Amino acid sequence: MKLMRKKGWLPALLAATGVLTPSAALADAIVLDDITVKGEAIAAATEPITVNVIGAQTIDELKLLRTDKVLEEVPGIEIHNYSQGGVANEFSIRGFNNAGHGGDAAIAIDGILLNEGESHADGYADMNVIIPLEIDRVEVYKGPSSPLFGNFARGGAISFHTRKTGEYNLFQAIGGSYDTYDIQSAFGHAISDTVHNNTALQFATSEGYQDNSSWQRGNFSTRFGWQTTPRLDTAVSLRVHRSEWDAPGYIPEYQFDDEDASRHQAVNAEDDGGDKTFTTQRLDLGYDVGSTGRLLAWTYATQQDFTRYAKMGYDPGGQTERYYDRNVYGVGTSYNYEGEMYSRKLSGVAGIEYLHEDTDWERYNTSNRVRTAQIEDRNFVIKTLSLFGEVDYSLHRLFAPWLGLRYDSFSGDYENRDPGATPFDSSMNDYNELSPKVGVHSLVLDSLDLRASYTQGFALPTGPEKYNSATGDTAETIHQYEAGLTYEPADILYCDLAVFRIDTENEIQEYPTGSGIYVDLGETRRDGLELSVVVRPGWDGLELFGDLTIIDSEITENADPTLVGNEVTGVPDYTSNLGVRYKDPSGLNTRIKWRHVDRYYVDSANLYTYSGYDVTDFSIGYDAQTPTGGKWGIAFDIDNLFDEHYSQAVWSGYGTNNYAVSPPRTFWLRLTLDV
Repeated sequence: MKLMRKKGWLPALLAATGVLTPSAALADAIVLDDITVKGEAIAAATEPITVNVIGAQTIDELKLLRTDKVLEEVPGIEIHNYSQGGVANEFSIRGFNNAGHGGDAAIAIDGILLNEGESHADGYADMNVIIPLEIDRVEVYKGPSSPLFGNFARGGAISFHTRKTGEYNLFQAIGGSYDTYDIQSAFGHAISDTVHNNTALQFATSEGYQDNSSWQRGNFSTRFGWQTTPRLDTAVSLRVHRSEWDAPGYIPEYQFDDEDASRHQAVNAEDDGGDKTFTTQRLDLGYDVGSTGRLLAWTYATQQDFTRYAKMGYDPGGQTERYYDRNVYGVGTSYNYEGEMYSRKLSGVAGIEYLHEDTDWERYNTSNRVRTAQIEDRNFVIKTLSLFGEVDYSLHRLFAPWLGLRYDSFSGDYENRDPGATPFDSSMNDYNELSPKVGVHSLVLDSLDLRASYTQGFALPTGPEKYNSATGDTAETIHQYEAGLTYEPADILYCDLAVFRIDTENEIQEYPTGSGIYVDLGETRRDGLELSVVVRPGWDGLELFGDLTIIDSEITENADPTLVGNEVTGVPDYTSNLGVRYKDPSGLNTRIKWRHVDRYYVDSANLYTYSGYDVTDFSIGYDAQTPTGGKWGIAFDIDNLFDEHYSQAVWSGYGTNNYAVSPPRTFWLRLTLDV
């Protein structure tokens, strides 16, 4: 296993800053040319912070029935699988537990932001629109660290990048438990000397392991890149997603404790589920300015129709339909520079972007998906203007400073036409947020990289509160202090360690996520440690890998004195992974991974906890060459090898703890072909 590194203007990103892949599963040997950033995204910056990278080789070896599951390869990320079909899952990162389904992480695909400013939950981002086989790499920024991301990046940022070059024909078919089938394909071809196309498709269907849990979805993406002139390149891309599902809902604790009963819906459950149509279009331009600069320009649009039927609680009735019609367009430009100052490498980026988001929001009381009354009729418009920049100067191997700055300005309008209420219009409070980032990396030894940084982020008030003049124009402020090191004395050992402190002011948490119920946490502190180790004992193809994340969270100030000193809900005390991966030169390969999630509180008063869980996944496969020089593979997977009865999503409410049941032991067969 080799470390994933980048050449060109980002040499310090992985080699000198310690921003390295922290487990065997993250460390693919992918080497990119000198910066050839197209307009589809802004390149990952040379920041002295923790950035975990998952490469295409690792992704191709995993069985990914949901794209978000790839994040479990990243130390410190814990997926809270709601098991609600096409509903976006939640995950925790750096002690923030409302990422994905809420606004604790910024998530983008090829520079297109997936986070929804006003929809199912502020910051809701659905990774189901991404086809696993099309992914070239995933970059995970820890904390509010990257200047390339603003709102929602309080716990971190996830940047997906798709394949954009190369000649390939990839096919993958997965079949397994509960009539689950997933077929994917990805193609990359030069159409002419100057035009290249990358296309991917996916169709997946499952009947699910609980009552009322079927799910069907399809994805399509394509990109045409054109080398218009020797200096100018152009790209046009399209993405389409369609999903329909039934959802089993949550069950109370007494039912979860009975394994047989937990396979069924709760008493008085209704026909929950939903459907979604999602499309994006993007145009990119890239122009080489001399030998040291590159000018990028882009524009994109997103259209989305999303309906969810959901019942909370266990009394008769109470189902609602939530419908969101969302339209977004964005435009931006950036200048990327790689050169020298006084014979020392200097690199940087500066840019501006504008985002306009218009969401029609409707809510209905329903009974088994039949509308009985409309209760909400609203329209939200959010306009965001962002300026961002950063510079990295390799002054000395022991002292390479980095400086980043981001400025975000927000405005918008809110129209309320709720039935039975007096209509009103409100303008968004004017939010202007300046987020400085500063750090240094130091190559003390060829085998020892040190890094340290201070980065600041923010989060706007949630929901209609952004338009409430009584709320004021103060956003939640996040301060992250981080120090880390990467130690790799020889090929036999790799170690990465990061320690951090995150202090927040004016923190608001939605609990449970998507409920519209918000808890004022006041000021909080999160102290943490992330350690990852890879050992290569000398047996060719054998790797031992593991990681440990410890989080100590505390409410340090609150208007309710009984909450002071309590831990933040939904954040485990620690998570760990331990695994073995072996790839024999003959083509035989196997992997086993044990994951432990420790206990966490499920209510703000810290009266109730979930004890956590242990789950082990196993796979064994065989890869070989085809007669024409391609590759084929077959693999057998057993998820939850020891049939643990557990839940990845537990929350308190309605007089009980509520559970989304995680899958029991399941079996899968994978077939892959690369021609």
